[in-house]
Amino acid sequence: MSEDDKTQAEPTAESLAEMPEADFSRAIRPNKLAALRGDFKQAVFLDKDLWAHFGSEERVLEALRMLVSLAERSSRSVA
Repeated sequence: MSEDDKTQAEPTAESLAEMPEADFSRAIRPNKLAALRGDFKQAVFLDKDLWAHFGSEERVLEALRMLVSLAERSSRSVA
């Protein structure tokens, strides 16, 4: 390799003028699910068979709250 091959030449003004400008305005796609997130900080994924049993977010939350309530009662009665 010669010394000229090791140094990197800067592009000339003419070569830069020949290059077309790239439009990146459509490169960033918005998150289509961002609006669904709301104030929630966590997401939970249920298996299909569980979702089929409950059928709605409200019923899943109701069942989880009932389970927590029963666990709290159980721990108080043991102590």
